[in-house]
Amino acid sequence: MASIYQPRRPRASPLWQVVHTAWDDFLARYERHHRAAMGPLRPESVAAVQAYYRCGDLTTGFARYHCPDCGHERLLAFTCKARHICPACHQRRTRQTAEWISTHVCHPVPHRQFVFTIPKVLRGIFRKRRRLLTHLFQTATDCLRDYFRTRLNLPKGRLAAAAALHTFGDYLVFHPHLHILTADGLFDEEGRFHCMPTEDLMSLTDLFRARFLHALHSAKLISQAKLADVLSWKHSGFHVHADDAPVGPRDLKGRQRLAEYLLRAPFSLQKIHWNPATRTVIYRSRRSWHTKRNFEVFPATDFLAAVIEHIPPKSQHTIRYYGLYSNKCRGMARTPAQPIIPPPEKKESPAKKEPPLPPPEAEPLLIPTPPAGAQAMKPLWRDLILATWGADPLQCPCCKGTMRKVETLIQPEKIEFFLRLLGMWEGLINIPPPPDPPFDIETFEAIEPPWQAIKAWIPADDDEPGLQWLDTQHSNESPWRPREVPLGDDRILVLDAD
Repeated sequence: MASIYQPRRPRASPLWQVVHTAWDDFLARYERHHRAAMGPLRPESVAAVQAYYRCGDLTTGFARYHCPDCGHERLLAFTCKARHICPACHQRRTRQTAEWISTHVCHPVPHRQFVFTIPKVLRGIFRKRRRLLTHLFQTATDCLRDYFRTRLNLPKGRLAAAAALHTFGDYLVFHPHLHILTADGLFDEEGRFHCMPTEDLMSLTDLFRARFLHALHSAKLISQAKLADVLSWKHSGFHVHADDAPVGPRDLKGRQRLAEYLLRAPFSLQKIHWNPATRTVIYRSRRSWHTKRNFEVFPATDFLAAVIEHIPPKSQHTIRYYGLYSNKCRGMARTPAQPIIPPPEKKESPAKKEPPLPPPEAEPLLIPTPPAGAQAMKPLWRDLILATWGADPLQCPCCKGTMRKVETLIQPEKIEFFLRLLGMWEGLINIPPPPDPPFDIETFEAIEPPWQAIKAWIPADDDEPGLQWLDTQHSNESPWRPREVPLGDDRILVLDAD
């Protein structure tokens, strides 16, 4: 039985509550506490957070959908379309891009995912200069191509790969590494596909280590002494990991699953637990070998700093295509062969004149190319919701009919008038209480809440690094008080958490 579509509640998200509570404090404290490690605050990061704050808010505009059978109406708010910060919008982008890659980019051959990581001592080079991550893209794909060519004895074999950059690790630490979804083999000049045997990747790791260090040294990013020091390590810190078994040529869902993992968001809402009393965020992940626990406690401003660090700079491509999956090769494969017009002949003597050679004919690939689709990157919003949640957003909950779009409201005065007419104008922001404390994802045992085991901290009013301590374990009073914001015309906006 199909479920009934329920619009999401953006203000119930723990991330929205963190932004709502601590964003102003984060902006005030950034220069003093975060600029030294993260560099200047990028305008695109601020714009992305501000857009996410209004994502799904009816007061910024909405579309009216009307059922012609029973007259029921539904209001659908606009989205921010921001990547790496809004979980809903990023997931929609991930689903539609992964479907396009698996269906319209990948050839029907086995595919495998490779992960290239670098040691911790080299990651700081790219933290403030993200454009230098091009060295990671180029070196990893070149090493993978040359390794395949050597093992398959195909000097002119062609790679088919899509590489995605991840700058995040567990607990949102800065950890740049590369995920490559590639055909598990090479294409020869005649279009035949040659599969790679399953073997140890130690030689590929050594090749990647040598070439990447050489690229950094050639670009004068590391000194000769640092280069010799890293090469002398017994455990280099470089690692190349691959899936145990490739995805079959007919496994479309498997390729889509790998593509979604390449494009996944830096964090998960299910791992965030927001405590408004102590203004702290508990982020759950895998058990850390260093701290011996599976959660980390962040002050609200530090959590925002960790999140926005993974918003890519403006005009930076986080996924790139190589070999047969590049834009040029895909365009040439789907374009009919054009006749080659020979250059104008030179005036020569009749004895030396030779007949012109016929133009070469384009040979089709023995592996058929994926079908072309102009609308593949833009699946309908209705189809995405139906595929994800199993509910049709345009189905009327009253008569099960199909709702139709009536109009779009974007003018502020019309929006306020219409929402007041329906009794949906929010003068009071209702923030739901935080969820229950998390549990251990491995043993399924409840974790002792840190606000009971230790003393909670509250940032001081000034910008000094001092803290005001409060023992919440033995205190019955909460330090939190509702915030009141004057709106004019004798109206007051009360930011209540109950």
